[in-house]
Amino acid sequence: MPVHDRETHDQELIQLKQAAWQDVLELFDGDEAVARDWMGRPRPFLGNVAPEHMLQTHEDILRLRRFVQQIQLGIVP
Repeated sequence: MPVHDRETHDQELIQLKQAAWQDVLELFDGDEAVARDWMGRPRPFLGNVAPEHMLQTHEDILRLRRFVQQIQLGIVP
């Protein structure tokens, strides 16, 4: 991957991670301690993976964000 494309990809990944964190923080009404605890515990609906481990790839981050949106909508427990 050319350097410019790599930098763009890395920047997009950083922005997605930040957006995911904001989603989780909003889920817990801004309580950072509770949000961090939630991120560190395996979740059955995510295949028993801790959400913090899903911040490595574009696809996993989007999957995490969809999961958080489903929780906000009352679709999953």
